[in-house]
Amino acid sequence: MKKTLLFCIIFFFTFLSNSFADLQFKQSKDISDDTDHLRGIFIKPDGTRVYVTSDDATPTIIEYSLNIPFDISTATKTSQTNLLVSGGAAMDKPHAIEFKPDGKVMYVIHSKSGSVGVEQFNLTTAWDTQTISYDTSLSIPDDVQIRALAFKSDGTRVYIAQRDYGKVKQFDLSTPWDLSSATNEVQSNSFTGEEDNLRNIQFSSDGTFMYLGGNGGDDINRYKLSTAWDISIITHETTFSISSETGEMRGFKFSSNFTKLYVTGDDGASSDDNVIYEYDVDCAGTITCLDASTNSDVKAIIEANVELSKRIIRNNILPVFHRTEWLRRHKNKDNLTNLNAEVDFTNQKIAKLVSTLENFKKEKDITYNSDDWFKWSEGRVSLGKRHAVDTSSRDIHTYGISIGADRIKDEDRDIMYGYVFQFLNDNIDIGGQGTGLDTNSYSLALYGTKIGEDNFFTDGIIGLSLLDVDHTRVTYGNTLKGDREGQQIFGSINFGKRINDEKINLNPGVKLDLGYTKLKSLREKTTMGNSLADALIYKNQNIKTAILTIGILLDKTDAKDDSIINHHGRLEYVGDISPSSDAEFYFVNNQSTVYNYSSSNESEHNYRIGYGIDRTSLSGWSTVANFERFGARGKGYSNEFYLSLGYVPIDDTKFIFQLNDFKNAGLNFVKKVNKLDLKISTNYDFLSFAPNYNANISISNSF
Repeated sequence: MKKTLLFCIIFFFTFLSNSFADLQFKQSKDISDDTDHLRGIFIKPDGTRVYVTSDDATPTIIEYSLNIPFDISTATKTSQTNLLVSGGAAMDKPHAIEFKPDGKVMYVIHSKSGSVGVEQFNLTTAWDTQTISYDTSLSIPDDVQIRALAFKSDGTRVYIAQRDYGKVKQFDLSTPWDLSSATNEVQSNSFTGEEDNLRNIQFSSDGTFMYLGGNGGDDINRYKLSTAWDISIITHETTFSISSETGEMRGFKFSSNFTKLYVTGDDGASSDDNVIYEYDVDCAGTITCLDASTNSDVKAIIEANVELSKRIIRNNILPVFHRTEWLRRHKNKDNLTNLNAEVDFTNQKIAKLVSTLENFKKEKDITYNSDDWFKWSEGRVSLGKRHAVDTSSRDIHTYGISIGADRIKDEDRDIMYGYVFQFLNDNIDIGGQGTGLDTNSYSLALYGTKIGEDNFFTDGIIGLSLLDVDHTRVTYGNTLKGDREGQQIFGSINFGKRINDEKINLNPGVKLDLGYTKLKSLREKTTMGNSLADALIYKNQNIKTAILTIGILLDKTDAKDDSIINHHGRLEYVGDISPSSDAEFYFVNNQSTVYNYSSSNESEHNYRIGYGIDRTSLSGWSTVANFERFGARGKGYSNEFYLSLGYVPIDDTKFIFQLNDFKNAGLNFVKKVNKLDLKISTNYDFLSFAPNYNANISISNSF
């Protein structure tokens, strides 16, 4: 029997220690010199001021400044103001206190028998209680003392708790934050089973949890609301005792981020002791640390990190292959540009007669050397969305720029190689409440392309990236931040064949992208105070990427007098064959429990479609515009816009001779002179009695 009793006692105290371990007393501030009857409490959201109500001979509100935000031990009294209501009368029995978020309206519980309600005051200067003036009030019909007060975050509802009946009244406010507009009273069931002397009430920032405290047991009870901000269906979850510090709780208030708890009362030694108690809350808004692996935002963050690493790889590879595609579209048999001198006879009979000139023309066109670097750049913007089932949805915004250069290999003029620097910003908004990832990546890559026999081609790229991830997670009104670094190696190889046709050219091909990303560990930190709150530590995460693309590109070229216009499109199947990526994480204050979440590859079947147009001028400048849509089957999409600018060093001198029938002849002459382009064009009419040479001369900067 004794053993059984001893076991029960040990079990009971073990249970208590686990239940209350996350609410930790830190320190207190005795303000007995300022008041004999301390009641309600409110802390300014930035933690720099504390307000308490006093039920002395003259009811007042006392304001304190905190030299160190949220540190109650640094509180210094700044003012004590009488609470005067309608007609200049003194308020009786003030209790709970609340402020409008902008600090320009104050609300105080008025609980004198026969006159029960809430008084509303305006503040001329925000947060300065010396500037208060009475505005209006909300009267409670039945003569039941009230102690507790809270508002919905948008000010459209007010909640008032009755002391002895243990119930909460709910009123809708047709005008937010205006008590005179209160309608639609709703009353909750009784909470006397947990607490029969209610002293304050507070809601989590999303309205899904409600906290009621009282001095019947000197404890705080947490309730789960079936519908946010609706008290009609509530489930009791946990009780947190503070009786070891205070003998009679008068009021309580969590900080706005739920990392701190402040309680007013006495220490039990004497009723004349009026003390403010400060507690650390290890897990904000939840008090007890829930299973982090079930949190939709946490899961979304892990999945977003995986998606992010793949998207960076894709955005580093695509601009390079856009470049090699352009090179192939503008390649003749002998070199990787078609902007050389040409002899063109529009008369078909003459064209046949001079076909023997082709070999001569080809030999004369090859004037490039290995010192010629072809410069190019590409900017891109992408807007997308990622749908989710059991995680939070994600909006994606991406922009980047690539700057590269390439040149022809001396020994094999069908080979071109180059390098590219790339910057990318990837912003992911998760859930729409402030959670998200903002990533900058910096990469350097080498690439090459080769056109073989029968127009078979091979493209390749290999590169390195550095990642800087700005991590933000908002939970229960608490903002948690952290910086995460990462490294990435990536590569891709592309095989295909160019099929030339007079009407349209086809480029079927297959591409394999590979990558390995390592994200370093991350520790979340709160933005307010020193409490760790719901902060998590994410361990190192390794992400492997393997993406197979099969598709076809189509292009059609139109030659103009001074440029080449090309229309091109793509249709591709993109198969994501990457393995799953496992992430491990744990609460800062509970490192013994490690959570795991695996980001499986559910969107393995994707597609990419696109259309683009490019223009290449005789001056050597090229512009390319692309629109592409990447879609993940049933999971989301991204619309991507690319704009590229390039320069090709061309022959110093070019001639274009044109003979139209036997009537007109034309000659174009282009010469580079001191970084200026000199262009002369002329036409000659053989049959005219007054020959028209129609000569034009133009000079332009070749920068």
